[in-house]
Amino acid sequence: MRISTQAASQAALMDLMRAQREAYDARDQLASGKKAPDLKGYANTAETIISARAAQERSESFASANSRIMNRLEIQDLAYQELSEAATDLRTALTTNDGSFMMDKVQEVFDQASAALNMRFNGSYVFGGVRTDALPFTADTIADLQAAAPNVSAMFDNAARRQTTMIEETITMDINATASEVGTDLMASIERIADFNAGPDGPFDGQITENQQAFLETELANIIAAFDTINVAQAENGSRQKQVENAITGHEKRADYLTIMVAGIEDADMAEAATRFQQAQTAVQVSAQTFSTLSQISLLNFL
Repeated sequence: MRISTQAASQAALMDLMRAQREAYDARDQLASGKKAPDLKGYANTAETIISARAAQERSESFASANSRIMNRLEIQDLAYQELSEAATDLRTALTTNDGSFMMDKVQEVFDQASAALNMRFNGSYVFGGVRTDALPFTADTIADLQAAAPNVSAMFDNAARRQTTMIEETITMDINATASEVGTDLMASIERIADFNAGPDGPFDGQITENQQAFLETELANIIAAFDTINVAQAENGSRQKQVENAITGHEKRADYLTIMVAGIEDADMAEAATRFQQAQTAVQVSAQTFSTLSQISLLNFL
């Protein structure tokens, strides 16, 4: 009868190696929280993980970019508030009987509107259209407007085309109106008042005369029209804010969903991994003991 322990020892060694590998895998899952250390370990689901991660990154990128756009829209809303307030102040000033007070207010309105039209965000002029590096409104004084008359629009150096941005992969919107679109009517009204003040029926330096009153009543309608133009543009800006806000919410929800989906594929069941690790440790101990016992068996013990 032939007695051999080689096969038994080999089998015990294989059991020991298998138990050690399972213990290592379980310990790695406990440490990383992932089912596998790399995409190779996910087999057919690896492509799904790659696609989901790419979509998640796009959504996060859009959400971040749209947040910056939202900040700009808030700055633009402040600019529109300044322009609207300036037009309101000018309309109110034209109803006064004190010509000197009115002209002082006209100067204040010009300064306030000029600053609003040249407002910047992160170094770019918000009313510049696609040209963001140059002053959209170039007149420094009311006299500059008078020198440009009757073509007050010559004082506007913004691009004709509005700046646009992509808030969704399939949705592009313009960010803002241009300075000439929202400011020309107001500045033209200021220029006409200044010209009248310098003309034969001027200046406005005391009690308003009958001719001055007739002019102011006519100009009042123009200022109301300029005010309406500004308010329409401000309402459009508010609509953009709502659209971008909804886009941010959508991108954040999409990114969260994809995060959960990828986690469902990648993340290990920690309770299950802990149980497997304990079982694998026990198997390692048993396999090691078996292998050690078989390694010590010799025919000499039976001779």
